Amino acid sequence: MANIEQRVLENFREELGEVADLALIRAVRVRQGDPAQVILEQAQRLAVDLLIFGSHSAGAGVDVPIGRTAVRLLQLSPVPVYMVPLAQHLGRRKV
Repeated sequence: MANIEQRVLENFREELGEVADLALIRAVRVRQGDPAQVILEQAQRLAVDLLIFGSHSAGAGVDVPIGRTAVRLLQLSPVPVYMVPLAQHLGRRKV
């Protein structure tokens, strides 16, 4: 898992670029399992006050506004949830 975590950090460095932005990343954790269940378990273990995650589904098209994992987290999370739309989905609406 450490190798995967290192690759994720490298991707962050490529995307964020600036050192100041990288300082905001406190940790990268890679876990296996059902995404919603793993996120909820980690949130409980870390005693988080808020969950922030993407609203999109990796396998869905633009017409699907919210993914399966996002739906499950909204239903099951004991803490408030803040959903972030995928940037490429913003402004795309059917007329």
